[in-house]
Amino acid sequence: MRTIRAKIIVLFVVIFGLTLSAFSGVLYYLYARQSAQNFDLSLSNDALAIVGMVKGNSFLEQEIISGIIQQPFRPNFGTNRYVQVLSINGNIVIRSSDLKDVTLPVSSEVLALALSQHQVFETLGHKMTEELIGQGRLRMVTYPVFEDGIPRYLVQVAASTGPLDENMLQLRLLLFISVPLAILAAALGGLFIAKKAFDPIDKIIRTAQSISAEHLDRRLETGKVDDEVTRLSKTLNAMFDRIEEAFRLQKQFTADASHELKTPLTILLGEMEVALVNPRTSKEYVETLGSAVEEIRRITKIVDELLTIARLESGQLAMQKHPVRLDELLLDAVSKTSAYASRRSININFEVHDHSSGESEEVYILGDEDKLLSVFINLLDNAIKYSNDNTTIRVSLTVAAGMAAIDIIDRGIGIDSEDLPHVFDRFYRADKSRSSEGARRGTGLGLSISRYLVEAHGGSISVASTKGSGTTVSVSLPIHQPAGEAAQNSVSKT
Repeated sequence: MRTIRAKIIVLFVVIFGLTLSAFSGVLYYLYARQSAQNFDLSLSNDALAIVGMVKGNSFLEQEIISGIIQQPFRPNFGTNRYVQVLSINGNIVIRSSDLKDVTLPVSSEVLALALSQHQVFETLGHKMTEELIGQGRLRMVTYPVFEDGIPRYLVQVAASTGPLDENMLQLRLLLFISVPLAILAAALGGLFIAKKAFDPIDKIIRTAQSISAEHLDRRLETGKVDDEVTRLSKTLNAMFDRIEEAFRLQKQFTADASHELKTPLTILLGEMEVALVNPRTSKEYVETLGSAVEEIRRITKIVDELLTIARLESGQLAMQKHPVRLDELLLDAVSKTSAYASRRSININFEVHDHSSGESEEVYILGDEDKLLSVFINLLDNAIKYSNDNTTIRVSLTVAAGMAAIDIIDRGIGIDSEDLPHVFDRFYRADKSRSSEGARRGTGLGLSISRYLVEAHGGSISVASTKGSGTTVSVSLPIHQPAGEAAQNSVSKT
């Protein structure tokens, strides 16, 4: 009973056994009742036949009615038929030869029912049965004969129920033998059906057990028929695809992280070793230490961003969400990056386009102000980093249909079309022009973190770019209307 297969077989056998037993019981009951009714009907027909015989002999009927018969008449009505005709005053006028000297009983209750024009069926007692047939049962009908509404005489016909009892015994034996055999056959059939049904499941289990970190490319076989097992196999194969992709990304992430950390560490180690080889001037030592500090900051930034991604993926990075003015947040991000942009003579223009039905120019969203500010600072930093000198970066805020759309547009070096699908991948950087060399040096984690944070706020982020013409980063966030302002707008609309 520990396996589903055993539980299904037992449940199938129990349900089938109870159903078959109930059906057999009902069948036996209906057959027994119908057989008893047919037996009583045959007795009633025999009684009517005897009434017809008596009425056909008018002299005999008159003698019965007048009660002048001195000795009972003993005709032979056939084997297993015991007939007795009584006058209304209780005198026996006809008795079948099989009765010998035995008298069929007439109780006061039966007589009362017969006189009320009812034929009465009864099963005779054990003593009467022994006297006539030795063993078994005797069934008797008492049939009243009326003329002009006046009772004239009673006809009694009794017969042994032996044939009926024999038929019922054979039916009981048949049911007692066939029902257990049918249940046994059902158990064997259930075992066969369960085996056929669970063989594909067992095959899936064996294949799934063979899939490990070293054999992630193995997949389950799928049948041609779109049944439950095929859908299960397809679902598990899709899950294995995701697991394989997760393992691949994990390996790639480990390799990329190692490479990103190895580069500054190698630079740092090389500078330290060169500084230790020969004595240096104070100025040279200061330059070496300054370069070392820069590499240490880079390592610290990579570690912090990796920790941020780990917390985002595990859901441990708490979001302190409250109503935030998005226009002020964007102005703050522009202000914090303006100094960096001015060093390269890059202007940042901020525009607001409100196409909503609201009258207020304030744009609110529900979010974590610090984390959203880091997103837009990172996006602006990328736009500045990859823009050409003496150009303009546009920051556009558009409100429409309950959403706030932020577009950051630069006129920089752009991104190749084959690189666009991967810009949000960790440690991914496009061609050499966007490599980690010189002023455009980065960690390759900023856009990945930005995507996590934007999606955590119920928004979306996308990048559109043309090589050599510039890049547009679009962020969409649901707007939030403060309770007081919502109530005011509702009143004004009313």
